[in-house]
Amino acid sequence: MSFENRVVLITGAGSGIGRASAILFARYKAKVGVLDWNFLRAQETVTMIEQEGGLGLPLEADVSHLEKVTIAVDKVLERFGGIDILVNNAALEFVADVCHTSEEEWDKIMAVNLKGCFIVSKVILPFMIHRRSGVVVNVASISGLLGWPNSAAYCASKGGVIQLTRQMAVDYAPYGVRVNCVCPGTTRTPMIDRLFGFEQYPEEAMRRIAEMHPLGRFARPEEIAEVICFLASEDASFITGVAFPVDGGYTAK
Repeated sequence: MSFENRVVLITGAGSGIGRASAILFARYKAKVGVLDWNFLRAQETVTMIEQEGGLGLPLEADVSHLEKVTIAVDKVLERFGGIDILVNNAALEFVADVCHTSEEEWDKIMAVNLKGCFIVSKVILPFMIHRRSGVVVNVASISGLLGWPNSAAYCASKGGVIQLTRQMAVDYAPYGVRVNCVCPGTTRTPMIDRLFGFEQYPEEAMRRIAEMHPLGRFARPEEIAEVICFLASEDASFITGVAFPVDGGYTAK
């Protein structure tokens, strides 16, 4: 694949799947806007991109705030002249069932995981519509396809991302804009490591969850990034509106 002369904006690109995607797009010759709520982490990702000879732009914004996202997008447009591909990856996790999730915690998860996807898309889609060309790849989760214990807000938010993906695909296909999402299984990211840190026996918990995937292991962020790049590429030119599991066979059970 080649994304030469293409501009990509990736949210939550300061770590995990977002960082892996930013580095991979850069290897494929894209110019990459690296957006994260933590500017230092965004800068770290850009440094990694530059070490491989790529071009990146660090950006700071909370994806749930329209004004802050608009400012960040304007910086990308000013620097690179457009945005061809959007990857909505920014997300938070929270472990609790409905009874033990506070209203504040529910709102926070929804604000980043679902509203953030809406806000960033809302800002960028008009440029794609005007050019009658563009790709949006949303990062959902297998937790949006099935129930996952003690993840009420997270499951609901990722289910919403999947449905928003399908709805956007229908609305914007006439303008040449494709919208898809990936649904990763458990992926070894800093977020997952933090969650397992709350377990009494982290290594045992990790082994148990890994064995729930038929391939018997967690995904690597780079494996998810490869699928994101594929869905953004011309190789996927007739694919829109899909929720693509990348889960080691988990949803096949």
